[in-house]
Amino acid sequence: MSQLDLLYLAQPLMVIAATTALLLLYHRKRLLTSAVIWLSLLAYFLAIGGKILFQLAVAAPSDLLGQGLYYGLQTAILEVGLAYLFARQAVARALISVEQAPAYGAGLAFWENGVLLGVPSIVELVAVISTGGAGLPSGSLGQVVQLVAFGTLERVSSILVHFSWGILVVVAAVSKKSRFLLVALPMGLIDALVPVAPTLGLAGFETLVFALSVLCLAVTYLMTREGWPTFWGAAKGPSPSISPSLLGPPPPTLGPSAAGSLTRPGMIHAQCPKCRAVFEAPWNPFLPHMGPLELRKCPACGKRSFMPSGVADPLTWPPGKQRLP
Repeated sequence: MSQLDLLYLAQPLMVIAATTALLLLYHRKRLLTSAVIWLSLLAYFLAIGGKILFQLAVAAPSDLLGQGLYYGLQTAILEVGLAYLFARQAVARALISVEQAPAYGAGLAFWENGVLLGVPSIVELVAVISTGGAGLPSGSLGQVVQLVAFGTLERVSSILVHFSWGILVVVAAVSKKSRFLLVALPMGLIDALVPVAPTLGLAGFETLVFALSVLCLAVTYLMTREGWPTFWGAAKGPSPSISPSLLGPPPPTLGPSAAGSLTRPGMIHAQCPKCRAVFEAPWNPFLPHMGPLELRKCPACGKRSFMPSGVADPLTWPPGKQRLP
């Protein structure tokens, strides 16, 4: 085993550290809730499962253009599309707010680069290095560092595009403006470049992909900097130059009954079919389901039953207690 072989561990370790740090940043800002974590996980891994099934059922074309569309459209439709569908359902159930859009994008980036690719890479590299490093590219220190640098750059590019389309799909779901989704979908076409990687060479390919990922982030910034400046660290509150159409009508004054109808992020309203109490409960995608009904225990009567979740009725339990976001 060469001591240089240990340098190959730097790439997955740095990527895992970076994506984890990004999640911790939004957790510290109280934007990374359990709902955001589960939503991004389900959206991403269902997309990956869909890709696997599609590739088992449909062979890749033999020409470069066909291969590019084959891979690019899968990412655009499945990864970006499912990320949007999950965001739209979450917004409808008040599980996620527009301020959490960057946390959602960070979650998508984490599951791909930190978990799906990062963790297995460490396990595989440790196994190879411990048995002598056979199969790892050999070379001088400079050559190994260059390979690690390009591998890390590829993961950084992936982080940027996942982060970008994660923001845009949440904004599209909240604002109900299709232009954000129409910009997010083509970002998935970045995978269409995969078949031309041998033609471009390692340096050319990684540089091109990184440039496109920075372009994706720049477009996302330009589209959201005025309407949602807090995405980018600006002071909270809308800019005076924001179009009134982005802000919508001013919110009505909340009375006691209206206040009880609001739901905090990560929580839903459920209604017991036995005592009719409406109570707040954490969203959980793994509860037993019967169509739209979920198995829950009512805190009012103590009975466990299948009940509708995500109802719009105001809270009636605990009695006299009003919940605000």
